[in-house]
Amino acid sequence: MNILVTGSSGFVGSHLCARLRQEHKVFYLARPHNPAQQPGADGNTFFFADNNIGALTLFLRQNQIEGIIHLASLYLQTHQEKDIPSLIQSNVYLGTAILEAASKAGVQWFINTGTIWQNFNAPDGSDRYCPVNLYAATKQAFMDLAKFYSETTDMRICTLKLCDTYGPNDTRRKIYALFEENARTGELLQMSAGEQKMDILHIDDVVEGFVHLAQMMHDGEKLQDEYVLSSGNQLSLRELAARYEQEHHVHLNIEWGARPYRPREVMTPYKGNLLPAWQPQKRE
Repeated sequence: MNILVTGSSGFVGSHLCARLRQEHKVFYLARPHNPAQQPGADGNTFFFADNNIGALTLFLRQNQIEGIIHLASLYLQTHQEKDIPSLIQSNVYLGTAILEAASKAGVQWFINTGTIWQNFNAPDGSDRYCPVNLYAATKQAFMDLAKFYSETTDMRICTLKLCDTYGPNDTRRKIYALFEENARTGELLQMSAGEQKMDILHIDDVVEGFVHLAQMMHDGEKLQDEYVLSSGNQLSLRELAARYEQEHHVHLNIEWGARPYRPREVMTPYKGNLLPAWQPQKRE
């Protein structure tokens, strides 16, 4: 297949593109201000500016793009007033512009990336919307806009919601990075009481989920509008730290209860509808 990927320079995107290139021809969409993304040698990178939807349509058509995997987004755990334009631009406008071009270019399918933070305190298996933060709200806003294209065109659209992720070459300040730094330096790490549960999935399993869904989309299988990738193994933050110590033979210098829980702290991760015929292979 000819597949366009957005967000290819990110943690998930870089791993996914490496996997896709084994079997498919991969094209990339990047922003002009992103120094991490350079034009491909064979012209396989499109640099999207604010108003060049027509040029993107032509790029998709000329390269016979069959499907798009949309990973690009701006993640902010908490926002300030100055962040609102960037959140809307990155998480709402960009995807909508791509869908507009894709609908005109005859792209067959589109996979959107969501987050389980769109379903704060939702009952297991439900799709009840309640955003943890403004980031999650913008992800939902784009899903609502994408519904218009799924209803008015032949393009198939599906959202894959992710839990927390981990794996090699992760430069994000996620929990395992904090544990690794603490084990190395021994400096005191102040944390909350640690009772909140976490659903954390290895990047290899995340990648295989996207690859599996892309094949299902290509094969025309009957799908719901959204699915979740989950490890199926929720551990409290304290349990996760204890397991890290045991498996890596280290001691973590953590002061539990030194910080309050964040507003709208996710104490129990959302359990949505798992992607069919996919199971995580790596357990943490």
